[in-house]
Amino acid sequence: MQLAFLRFFESLPAALAVGLLLLPRLIGEDGGRFKKIVALFASVRAVLGFFLIAAIARAIIPADRPVDYDTLLTFCFSTVVGKAWVVTQAIALAFAALSILRLFLNATWLDYAALAAGGLVLSVTSVTGHAIDDSFTLFTQASFFLHTFAGLTWIGGLLGLVWWMFTGRQKSPDVAAKLAERWSQIAKVAILLVLASGLVMAWENVGSFANLLATPYGRWLTVKLALFSAAMLAALALALYLNRRPAGAFDFDWYGRVGGAEAVAAVGLLFIAGYISVSTPASHETDLYWPLPFRLSWAATWGYWGLKVPTNSAPFWYAVVGVILAALAGVLWIWPKTRAWRRYASPATLVVGILAIAASFSTEAYTDTYNDPTVDFTAESIARGQKHFSENCIGCHGVGGEGNGEMAKSLKVPPADLTAPHVGTHTIGDIFHWLSFGGQSGVMPSFKDALDVDDRWDVINFLLILSSSNQSRFIGPSGMIQWLIAPDFALVDPEDKITSLVNLRGVPTLLSFARCNAPEADEKELEKSLELAHEAAMAAGANQVTVYQGDCPGNVEARKPVHPMAVESAYSVINRYPNETASKEIGEAHFLIDRSGYVRARFRHFAEYDGSVGRLKSQVALMAKEPIVVISLHSH
Repeated sequence: MQLAFLRFFESLPAALAVGLLLLPRLIGEDGGRFKKIVALFASVRAVLGFFLIAAIARAIIPADRPVDYDTLLTFCFSTVVGKAWVVTQAIALAFAALSILRLFLNATWLDYAALAAGGLVLSVTSVTGHAIDDSFTLFTQASFFLHTFAGLTWIGGLLGLVWWMFTGRQKSPDVAAKLAERWSQIAKVAILLVLASGLVMAWENVGSFANLLATPYGRWLTVKLALFSAAMLAALALALYLNRRPAGAFDFDWYGRVGGAEAVAAVGLLFIAGYISVSTPASHETDLYWPLPFRLSWAATWGYWGLKVPTNSAPFWYAVVGVILAALAGVLWIWPKTRAWRRYASPATLVVGILAIAASFSTEAYTDTYNDPTVDFTAESIARGQKHFSENCIGCHGVGGEGNGEMAKSLKVPPADLTAPHVGTHTIGDIFHWLSFGGQSGVMPSFKDALDVDDRWDVINFLLILSSSNQSRFIGPSGMIQWLIAPDFALVDPEDKITSLVNLRGVPTLLSFARCNAPEADEKELEKSLELAHEAAMAAGANQVTVYQGDCPGNVEARKPVHPMAVESAYSVINRYPNETASKEIGEAHFLIDRSGYVRARFRHFAEYDGSVGRLKSQVALMAKEPIVVISLHSH
């Protein structure tokens, strides 16, 4: 809270000082009547900078340590944020010094020097905030500088324009119009830069549309966008006035009042920006709270039904009403008899139609809908989830999760088939909510007392891979599209260092399973298959991870999992074949995982003359050339 207020009160005087420096230059004035106020605001900015670093240090240094002079000095010169502040404060002090010098020396070069220093002050405002996060790309970091420079220039110039209008009524209308028109051109460029840089920053800091409402950062940003929209409406009114004003006339009062309304929205926007600068970015937030009882989703509505949307469903009729209203809006606009009131009726009808169409994409949502898991998508988690599922869920959903448990027939609502793709139409937060508080039908009980939070996320990870088991039956040696994410797991590399499957990304990986002690296994044939797999993977330049049980040949083993039983249990869920009984044991299977972490092919066995070795090598060669896709399984 304190930091947010300080950032606001630090930015505002600097912006206004720059605005009052800039505006007179647009019409050739010397700006003498603003010199004292510019010097005052520049000095205030410099003084507030010292309070800001003290507040930043207090927020970072542990509360049990006092922030005295020596501590603050060390903080300034030994931390990234401290060094960034030193640079910004030096620029702010230079700006204040130049502004004060203008009181005693009249020189054009001095005016421009002060203006340049003020512009630098505005551009570096963000360097003690999110802009110094080195996880951002250089392009994103540059967007922070551009955003603050353009935004504060617009706000400062706008405040200066309003000030000029209320104090310059003795000026001629033509001079006022000239100033307004020239400032309008600068403001347009500034706004375009604000929008462009803001989109880049939002892409990194927000991550998804849902985060605009589900996180404090996103909600502040939504308020900021609302204030920005209000400011743009006022700016539109000012632009229309400039285009339509009578020659030789200028309404100072009206222009000042409407400009003042735009300035109020802009200052409010700046105040909100102070909160945003000290909030955790939405894309990094772990505790998401969805405030609405619904959400918009293509996957859960039209995407799930496809072209076979039931005609008795609410989404179908919402869509019908929306299309009719959109068509009616067009008729109202072009029909001669409605031209007198079409400017209001047509847009209003169109808005209602758009809302109806949006409603056709709505589905039920909960406070947990967009929540992030506390447990990663790993084989170990899946194995634990499978155990919890067996203990709590098979009575209704069945051993295989197909909704055919012993109690299923006695229930008033049939249990869901958890192996079907429809599971993917729900967010993991939805599933977490149902596990915690019971299902939508009222038949499924709550498990929040039986399973703790991590246990419920383990069950969800198991359900995620279980929902792929129906389609995974058809995975073969031919490469398929990227849709099935390989669960991560801990493994030991050849140097006996602990790593994980995720750390092997960047190069295709062959994940091989075998049970050399299985009674039905042909020992020699299995050994030959494992040798061929190992040699082919090495020759193709692929990583290999081996999950071998029993007395398999030691010369064909590669990286091994830390928990082989958990890995076999997890991958057995997707190691299914049509018309074959599912098993938790994998006699032999070889999953080819691409450099992004997707399962792309599966080989049941390798033989010398069946073409499987050549197919593996060609698949690895193709996948090695593919671009890496960043996986975010838990992102909705």
